[in-house]
Amino acid sequence: MTAKRRLAHMLLWLAAPLAVSGAAQATTLDEALAAAIAHAPEIAAADADADAAKARLEQAKAGRLPTATLSGTIGYGRLDPRGFFGLGAANVTPRAAQITVEQPLFTGGRVSAGVDQARAGIVGAEAGQVGMRSQLVMAVTQAYGDVLTAAHMVDLYGRLVIQTTEIERQARLKFRAGESPSTDVSQASARLAEARAGLARVEGMQVSSAAHFRNLTGLEPVDLQPLPSNPVLPATLDEAMDAATRNNPALAQSEASLRAAQAAARGARAERLPTVGAFVEGATVRDQFFPDYRADSATVGIRARWELFSGGRVSGKVAETDSSFRAADARARAMRMQVEEQVISAFQDVRTAQLVEQAATEQAAAAAQALDSITQEVRVGMKPQLDLLDAERESIAAEAGAARAGTDRIVAAYRLLSLLGRY
Repeated sequence: MTAKRRLAHMLLWLAAPLAVSGAAQATTLDEALAAAIAHAPEIAAADADADAAKARLEQAKAGRLPTATLSGTIGYGRLDPRGFFGLGAANVTPRAAQITVEQPLFTGGRVSAGVDQARAGIVGAEAGQVGMRSQLVMAVTQAYGDVLTAAHMVDLYGRLVIQTTEIERQARLKFRAGESPSTDVSQASARLAEARAGLARVEGMQVSSAAHFRNLTGLEPVDLQPLPSNPVLPATLDEAMDAATRNNPALAQSEASLRAAQAAARGARAERLPTVGAFVEGATVRDQFFPDYRADSATVGIRARWELFSGGRVSGKVAETDSSFRAADARARAMRMQVEEQVISAFQDVRTAQLVEQAATEQAAAAAQALDSITQEVRVGMKPQLDLLDAERESIAAEAGAARAGTDRIVAAYRLLSLLGRY
């Protein structure tokens, strides 16, 4: 195989690596990501958490609205007034009903604190949705690249087994003809065993990567299209840092937790204040105190409640929420520093991965040319068979490195995007 043909084979893999079934529907990375988001139970759980957070906001807002309560009792018994009012004993059916409508007028800040806490919970839950999608995107991108790499590695080692088998056969023929020492046969046999072991290893990797991809996306890893070029990324580190400060999901979650803790502390202090509400009540009573007793009532008024002593319950709750606020503030500061470090690292990883991919591609091309040259030199007796085996190994390693570099490059790009909250 000439150097040009080997280079063309490598570039063909980078452009269109997998063609298991010509009739199968080709799958792109974007399609795999969309399928994973629709398939993953983690995404469904994050969506449900967001819905629950919105429901908690409705509950908190309900504290500002009036409430209506209807209560009633009915029974059967015997009532004996013992001659009072000239009444004798009689069987009665005591019953009562009451309806109360109350509108909160002043809650000391309890309701507004609860609303703020619930709103912060929504922001945190929505950031959790973004974060979960980002984690899934990185996992699927890695799995997608692993499937492509494993398929290419199986192809490489399969060819290596074929080539080393032929080299071993020729070494044995030359040894029998007295043209080469037994050492060449032993070395060729050792390299053949090494190639077979490598093939078995990458076949196992192929099975594992396919299972992982299937688990993430619900799709069969058939006819996966080549890895795309990088998505649009920030041109400078400052742009990346600004975007992360505004949109990083982990940072948004920590800041939402801080706001929720602050609201909870306000709510705890509000329990020291009274509550005031306007109410309207209507009641009807029958057979309660003596046979045929009847009474109806209607009341409009103001009701206030102020807990003057709680045995330390309120002060303990205030101390707890203050401590939770301090902890949330510390975690938010730590998260800001962590995100800053991660963005710097991810931004540099993108640049590094692109350079590594370019260098690995050039290395694979050079190794292919070297293998072609050594093949010709061995054929005319200028170099021993061992040099050809070494060249085959180096060419395989270089092509495998180029394959892995492509995956590392796209994973690094999506990791940076995930830190910026853009997926």
